[in-house]
Amino acid sequence: MTEQDGFDRVRAVDLLWAFKRRCDAHSAQGMPMVHFRMLLSDPAYRQEMLTRAQGFDDEELLQLATQLAALPNDAVLADTRGTTTGTARADTARPSGRMQRPLRTLAPAALLVVLGVASLALFGLSGKQEVVVPEQIRSDTTWKAGKTYILTGRSFVQNGATLTIEPGVTVQGRAGSALIVTNGSRLHASGNRSAPIVFTSAAPEGLRRAGDWGGLVLLGGATINRDSARIEGIDASDPRAAFGGNNDDHSCGVLDHVRIEFAGFELMRNVELNGLTLGGCGRSTIVRHVHVHRALDDGIEVFGGTVDLSRIVVTGAHDDGFDWDMGWRGRVQHLIIQLHPDTGDNAFEGDNHAEQPNAEPRSAPIFSNVTLIADRGSQRAHRAMTIRRGSGGDFRNVLITGFNNEAIDLRGNGLAHLVANGTLKFSGIALHATGVHPRTPLPEERGEQDDDDGFSEAAFLLGQGRARVVSDSGLPLQATNALQPVFTPERSVPNLAPSAVAQGEFWNEGASYIGAVRPQSRDPWFTGWTAFPPD
Repeated sequence: MTEQDGFDRVRAVDLLWAFKRRCDAHSAQGMPMVHFRMLLSDPAYRQEMLTRAQGFDDEELLQLATQLAALPNDAVLADTRGTTTGTARADTARPSGRMQRPLRTLAPAALLVVLGVASLALFGLSGKQEVVVPEQIRSDTTWKAGKTYILTGRSFVQNGATLTIEPGVTVQGRAGSALIVTNGSRLHASGNRSAPIVFTSAAPEGLRRAGDWGGLVLLGGATINRDSARIEGIDASDPRAAFGGNNDDHSCGVLDHVRIEFAGFELMRNVELNGLTLGGCGRSTIVRHVHVHRALDDGIEVFGGTVDLSRIVVTGAHDDGFDWDMGWRGRVQHLIIQLHPDTGDNAFEGDNHAEQPNAEPRSAPIFSNVTLIADRGSQRAHRAMTIRRGSGGDFRNVLITGFNNEAIDLRGNGLAHLVANGTLKFSGIALHATGVHPRTPLPEERGEQDDDDGFSEAAFLLGQGRARVVSDSGLPLQATNALQPVFTPERSVPNLAPSAVAQGEFWNEGASYIGAVRPQSRDPWFTGWTAFPPD
């Protein structure tokens, strides 16, 4: 490869990354999310996106498209699936033929620059010691306060090991990286209010974006409603991807006072990791005081198991705020989800099983004291809840405000039965400033809308007093602010009595109010350890 060839490839990747980011800025105007790795690896997909860009009145976007079209054909990479920056991968497919060497040559330099990573983990440059995390953590390991740990690829905690992370540790993820705790291993990440543990992008502040790195994955041995399950994006022959078992008391570890930022890296087309993924984690897992911010896919997704979550914040997820599937039966109390005006679809998306909606165990989580926030004036259609494919659930004391699409969409042919036997319940639901947003259905929704066997959500929720439309949410106007949100209500929701809080050791039985935060609280539970950086 000549020096000029190398320059062309660097320039191609640079332009493609800028092109993707500019396209994503038009998502509210109908531009689909552009998949960076598909741009690199699939010429037909690349041409399709360049053609779509011609339909937008954006001079910068058009200039990028023109520059890309003028590049020589061999300046674009042939395949990047399974590649991580600066490391060779043994567990993923590699490109073949003459393009393999250019890709390996480019990855540690050009691709890092494109993704905003300005250095190659030079030790001591920022005054903190930086430690590159290995691909395999096979024995008990502690990450020490005062150090920054760099994820360069997919790192697996395996072989029954426990990874302990001390308060105040920062973990930075480069493009394509993720931390995956396999079934039988544990993560003990326990920060505190003044020293949270932060998982974030390795890009410099000001250049960080959703999807800069993969996210945090915890896999366990609790029951799911599939014969076998594997986390997406890991080679099918790799046993480390498997989760699920028969131990509902299983523990995946501890997450306490943890922030996860700018995660959700695209592994391949339509396969992204979430900010936090919990697969088959049992009720002995502790997940509390966790904030997931600006994830490229879902903020949090739970696949089966019985894991409980408490005092959770999800802000700016590009898909759903909180997603569940595969028979999850956990409990959640004190949950805030804020959708940003230019991103996101649902605050909740709940499933049981796509092909077998009555599969057992059935998804039936219990949510209490929840605040779901969207900006009523958003050009993007937002829905508070989509519950479908056989999922049950018990939703209590939920404040829903600003969703311009339906507030609650229940789908499936067995809804009347789920309601009749108490598997699907709502009480103390406040609906504020919600409505129907005129739009074209998303591809995954086509043929699925109104698929409820004549079930009327309005009659079920409003006619029987389970929900009430209110004129005042009690929240300040700044609740929708993406940079400096205020989630503490100034007053209680009027004319709606809260539902009784569930009893038991897990529950805060004193939370007899609508929403996630006690009105007029002087020291709300989310202060001191959350943060809302734009980039």
